[in-house]
Amino acid sequence: MMFEDDRTAVPRAYVALPHDHVYEDHDKDLASAITWCLSYAGGDPRGVGIQTGRRDDLEDAPRLVDLAKGGAEVYTDSRGKLDSLPSGPVFMYRPQPAHLWQVERKRMPSAVLAFGITGPAHHDRHYGTEGMVGAQPWITAFKPDHLGGPVIEAKDPVIADPVVAAAIDTFTNSINSSTGLSHSSDRSTVTEGLTKLKEAGHQFDPNDLLAGALARNCRGEAASELVTLAAEINAGKRKRFTSRLRPDVVETWREKAG
Repeated sequence: MMFEDDRTAVPRAYVALPHDHVYEDHDKDLASAITWCLSYAGGDPRGVGIQTGRRDDLEDAPRLVDLAKGGAEVYTDSRGKLDSLPSGPVFMYRPQPAHLWQVERKRMPSAVLAFGITGPAHHDRHYGTEGMVGAQPWITAFKPDHLGGPVIEAKDPVIADPVVAAAIDTFTNSINSSTGLSHSSDRSTVTEGLTKLKEAGHQFDPNDLLAGALARNCRGEAASELVTLAAEINAGKRKRFTSRLRPDVVETWREKAG
């Protein structure tokens, strides 16, 4: 990703929410996750941050309460957004999937632990809603360590169609991730590219594009904007753009894909 420090090597780990919502040993899973975070803070609780929706969400996790009493700072959501995060490791307690993308920013924590996340199998079992994949794009992008709960499978390949993958390479190598798709030229590039892919018969799953963008060091905000744009184009919405790509760009992507 242009103009960005590499975030892909940041240590990441997770404990998944069991499908029946009942942990075999919740306290043990918490202990393992806290130990993991402390290992990246020199064993000092003051070097760890705890991210949660509300402070009282920690009431069912006494070990996290003790960690906070030991000096770990608690960071809460602001209307569903993460306004601030620690510079050291962060323990994300029951984060929404969008919170995982929001962590991927210029000054992100030195390590990320996600506790209580879900994947496609959980959503299929409980909701049966097509396209709900939970934290799978984050898992696919970064292959975090699995510390407990059911394994959330990473998709391989990240993007099934190699031509679409080649297009994502073009997007992430050309747009400025710090401004996302707010810049008209970057938005036009991506909009035109996705439109041309669809017109040429190439299909793409917005969740896979999210994983692919994150894996290519794209900031979470920009990757989320890509998902929204891809979903709109998939739904048949005609998006305006100023042509910025070569007329034969799809052929170029096909050649690159081999």
